[in-house]
Amino acid sequence: MTGAASSGPCPGSGSPDFAYCGGQLHCEQVAIADLVERFGSPLYVYSAATMRDRVQRVRRAFGEQAHICYAVKANSNLSVLRLLHEQGCGFDLVSGGELERLHAAELPTNQVVFAGVGKQSWEVEAAVSAGLLFFNVESSCELPLLSAAGAAAQRPVAVALRLNPNVEANTHAYISTGKDENKFGVAIDRAKDVVAQIVADPWLQLVGYHAHLGSQLRTVDPYVQALDRVLEFVDGASERSDGVRYYDLGGGFGISYGEGAALDVAEVADALLPRLEQRSWRPVVEPGRFLVGDAGVLVTSVLGEKSQGRSEFLLVDAAMNDLMRPALYQAEHAIVPVVQRPNAALRTVDVVGPVCETGDFLGRARSLPRCDRGDLLAVLAAGAYGASMASNYNSRRRSAEVLVDGEQVRLVRRRESFAQLFQDEIDA
Repeated sequence: MTGAASSGPCPGSGSPDFAYCGGQLHCEQVAIADLVERFGSPLYVYSAATMRDRVQRVRRAFGEQAHICYAVKANSNLSVLRLLHEQGCGFDLVSGGELERLHAAELPTNQVVFAGVGKQSWEVEAAVSAGLLFFNVESSCELPLLSAAGAAAQRPVAVALRLNPNVEANTHAYISTGKDENKFGVAIDRAKDVVAQIVADPWLQLVGYHAHLGSQLRTVDPYVQALDRVLEFVDGASERSDGVRYYDLGGGFGISYGEGAALDVAEVADALLPRLEQRSWRPVVEPGRFLVGDAGVLVTSVLGEKSQGRSEFLLVDAAMNDLMRPALYQAEHAIVPVVQRPNAALRTVDVVGPVCETGDFLGRARSLPRCDRGDLLAVLAAGAYGASMASNYNSRRRSAEVLVDGEQVRLVRRRESFAQLFQDEIDA
């Protein structure tokens, strides 16, 4: 980074709430270097303002009639869940553990949808007891479990059938969910039998259809193609439309890290809403990354540098156990200095962590100034699938998490202690 220490937007950030002031990177009104001094490194830092703004974008696009169900898997911190509930969000769950998080946060469950390709009996029973908005059925083997839970509760269970429309989402293969080769949903050519099973069961009630296509979609076309195929299926027989009042288009709204622009959610809404309104179907959307991805950064401290052949490595204290996405998805996260160095020359380095894996990197071939031990870097757009996918690999402790709201700072997850790593292991 060259030139004088500056003030202004942080290059590479999708949120204006991360910006430089006097050469120091801030989250809202708080200097990130000050947060590391208080809470240590590595450290996740979240912006409450960014999350609120993203919810309002989705609300403006889809209107008051839409159910916005935040995908808990993106970032399941209890304080994040409470903040999004305060903004009017329900929740999209994929496990019984996520339901337990809502209970722990003392949040209502009547605006919750439950997806997941392999639901266990206890999860179904717990979710029926919680009184969810509906289940997203992903295979016929779920139906007996749902029916039995409904019978035990003496009330029909509302279900939406997740259809797999075989639509190309043009995203990474690991996060594509709407193709024939993916495990999710029911293929449309087999769905008529599943609908017949649902409508014949007195303890099941068909209330909608679900067509989540994957993550990081950047164009409107896949959403339109999916709705085309769902409507063609629904119009094939009256039993497929009777009682239906929801269309759950999933989420997957892309943000701008890596290559390509963020998805314009208003364009998606404009393309789908008129067709849903013709049928009096309420839209359900399940944004996860879109609400929290750009709202978070992972701050890491430089440990040193080394050269190896033609490669230059910048060693940092964050690793693949803290942020799995680069190793798992080859994900591209912008990496910037927390404190700018005026007139510092840039060079190309691989930013790598301490974990004993060649795949342990946060970024490859990045242009960064020369760093000293203790200098801080921020990995941007790390608010989604960062802390929620973290592990204890190499017996490393998971990072602390901090939520910033204007000038207010709250520690929302303590750094793990070493004692916590061993506390559940049994001495034989």
